[in-house]
Amino acid sequence: MIIGASPYTTDDLTQLVYVKTNIAGFFFDAVIQTDLSSTITITEHPVESGASITDHSYENAKQITMQIGMSDAATSLVDGQFEKGMTRSVNAFQVLMEMQRLRIPLQVTTRLGVWQNMLIESIAVPDDYTTLYGLKATVILREIFVAKVKTVKISARPQVTGQTNRGGVEPVEPNMSILKQLQEALGGLSSN
Repeated sequence: MIIGASPYTTDDLTQLVYVKTNIAGFFFDAVIQTDLSSTITITEHPVESGASITDHSYENAKQITMQIGMSDAATSLVDGQFEKGMTRSVNAFQVLMEMQRLRIPLQVTTRLGVWQNMLIESIAVPDDYTTLYGLKATVILREIFVAKVKTVKISARPQVTGQTNRGGVEPVEPNMSILKQLQEALGGLSSN
């Protein structure tokens, strides 16, 4: 083993992905804090007793806030990760910005679970003398809801039914009302 070399190779990545906190398979030197938020919105409509309460609430998008750290002095956990730029910290920042710019749904893994369809909503990075040889970033990821569309086959045959012969149609004089018949029977009394 070479001193200062990563203990993991890209072949180990699939095993590593479910063990350590990462964003889309990118492993940062430190995950200082992770805040997970899962909420529902309860509607204001009245509920009859015995009704299904699940109809009166809906799930909101999940949110993950991660504080991550990178050091220019350390080696990457996975060979070749964050090593293409000037420094590892700058390269990690550029990778985060590129993931946000592309707006591709990401998989985020933490020790509490795996979240699919997450987008980077914001990246906040303080840059001062304490971060000259490193990176400290707050990354907020929010879930997007993905609908599954189903394609239905439609028949190529016409959707019109055949015509029905209704026979001859002739107007018929309407019957007189009982009141009109009574008036005629009584000799045409007027209603004045």
